[in-house]
Amino acid sequence: MLMAVLFTVSVLAPAQQQEVTSPKKLFETGKYQEAIDSIKAQADAPRDQIYLRALAHRKLSQNDEAKEAFHKLGAGDEGAWKSIGESGVALVEGNLDVASAAAKKAVELDGNSTQAQYQLGLVESARNNQPAAAAAFAKSAELDPQMAYAHYEAGMAFYKAKKVDRMAVYFENFLKLAPDAPEAPAVKSIMKTVRGR
Repeated sequence: MLMAVLFTVSVLAPAQQQEVTSPKKLFETGKYQEAIDSIKAQADAPRDQIYLRALAHRKLSQNDEAKEAFHKLGAGDEGAWKSIGESGVALVEGNLDVASAAAKKAVELDGNSTQAQYQLGLVESARNNQPAAAAAFAKSAELDPQMAYAHYEAGMAFYKAKKVDRMAVYFENFLKLAPDAPEAPAVKSIMKTVRGR
């Protein structure tokens, strides 16, 4: 019996360790610099990881580094990734018209791209167009149900649009996916206030 327990622990421990230290999990727990370092350590990081790196730089207000990562997204690509990168750079620079046009182009090129939809949501949120932001973030969450921040951003957009019933669904999903996220206490507080009505 003891051997079976030890075997189970030895098999599960590395998987759990990897789960905790994945760039996505680091990002979801507010360890943005660690997420950046983990992605930079990869010789040939996939584009979804580079996008995550750009978002982490944004969280740390490292705008020059974020722009560099967004530029890297489009390197050698003429498709959705290039447009996502262009939108990201424009958003960092505060050029919302260019950011919007590029994000919409990314969605036109690949409407099934979680990141294209998410980027469109970020731009619409920056433009204070909450219904459009909510729709884009909800689509991003639908395409990748494990993307915690798609749920968070959808919840925030629905909250700002005063669609509390929709907000609650996305916030509950966010708290399940990223219970240790820096935003979790504020989300719990909003949920508590809403439920108390």
